[in-house]
Amino acid sequence: MQLLVQAGLVALLALWQLPEPGWGFPAAPGGGGGRGGAEFKERKVQFASWDEVNVIAHGLLQLGHGLKEHVDKTKAQMRELGSRLAAQNGSLGQLARQTRETQEQSAELRASLRRLEGRDQQLFNLSEALRQRLQEVAGDKAVLQGRLELLEGWVRQGGRPSENHSPNELGSLQSLMDAQNVRIEELLQKIKQQQYKLDKQNLQIKSLQSKVNLLIPQHLKDNKTRSPKGKLNFKQSIGQSNRSVEPSAASKLPLDCQQLFLDGERSSGVFQIQPKGAQPFEVYCDMSADGGWTVIQRRTEGSVDFDQLWEAYRNGFGDLSGDFWLGLEKMYRIVQDGRYSLSIELQDWEGNSQLTQFLFSLGGESTAYTLSLLGPVLGELENAMGDFRQLPFSTRDRDHDLKVDTNCAKHLSGGWWFSTCGHANLNGKYFRSIPRQRHERKQGIFWKTWKGRYYPLKSTTMKIRPAELEMES
Repeated sequence: MQLLVQAGLVALLALWQLPEPGWGFPAAPGGGGGRGGAEFKERKVQFASWDEVNVIAHGLLQLGHGLKEHVDKTKAQMRELGSRLAAQNGSLGQLARQTRETQEQSAELRASLRRLEGRDQQLFNLSEALRQRLQEVAGDKAVLQGRLELLEGWVRQGGRPSENHSPNELGSLQSLMDAQNVRIEELLQKIKQQQYKLDKQNLQIKSLQSKVNLLIPQHLKDNKTRSPKGKLNFKQSIGQSNRSVEPSAASKLPLDCQQLFLDGERSSGVFQIQPKGAQPFEVYCDMSADGGWTVIQRRTEGSVDFDQLWEAYRNGFGDLSGDFWLGLEKMYRIVQDGRYSLSIELQDWEGNSQLTQFLFSLGGESTAYTLSLLGPVLGELENAMGDFRQLPFSTRDRDHDLKVDTNCAKHLSGGWWFSTCGHANLNGKYFRSIPRQRHERKQGIFWKTWKGRYYPLKSTTMKIRPAELEMES
């Protein structure tokens, strides 16, 4: 830039020393000169003033500064563009890596899904073979039953069987009948086991399908949607290769919150479900973290009185968005056809929390909704339900507890699966602060093995979902 300014000054000085336009040319010979025309007029030279030079130089300097600023700004813009290009290249590389990882995970899940589909088909074939065998055994049983009834008729009439049916044959037939009954029972047990394994495989397939759908990026899904007509996309191949995993009709409601979770729902809230053999009803679904839980009881604020009678506990009460009891009949409808886990979450007034989970089953109203604990599966919280494996539900007007001389629901407060009154009661009276009097505290919400018999807890949540099924190797 300085060289440019210097060059401009040199050019200016050169122009400064040039003669004015009318000067510097001699008069023609023989003209009106006083000295015979042989002499040339003296050439006169006029220079520009110093102020004019300063103005021109100042203009050139301003031009140089402007050019320099323009060059600096251009360089800064180029550097910024270079940084942006580098960042874009980094983002593209990271996106490419993530895409590769997603594709690898999807391939692994598809491979697992194909293996499960193969096992599912094997189990289905085995189940069909067992059913056919059971039908054959049932036919044999009918034949033997007819022969036995014929022989018993002869005996009742006081007659004797023919020579072809000796008394020893009666005993032999009876033994054969007993053996057939044993075989039938064994086959029924095997069929139940096979059905359980089929359900297990189906749940695993649904879970894997849900994971695959969450993993596959949108642009990959779009590519699958635009695949040639001759090829089935991943979702179509599942629906055609395994009938048991076909999605239900759009109008059909889910059986429980776990089915909603597997279908992709991730928001906790109130949903409508319809278990087998039941009318639709609303439940609160907990979709956080491990998800798919149907909440059956919640106590957090004390806004609902839990000291209710049998009918209320049977049908349910409270607000699904706040404190509530879902209802024994609804719980039974949900869990009647499978193995379920019961999760119990407790919190004290110091902010400490404890969690425990049980495998359980629940009987119908004819059994007083008997709770059968099949064993703990998770959590450090000790069992406070006692050593009793089967506990019927009790209220003030329906005393089914295991203490002969006391109505535990009346002695304490609220309905519960009482054993001998003193082990646990999560439906007791809610206190917003710990009472001073001991006889009041014993009516509160308590879990004896954690905080003791006379510590009323701050909050409780009970929720259920199908038992976790371990992936087979």
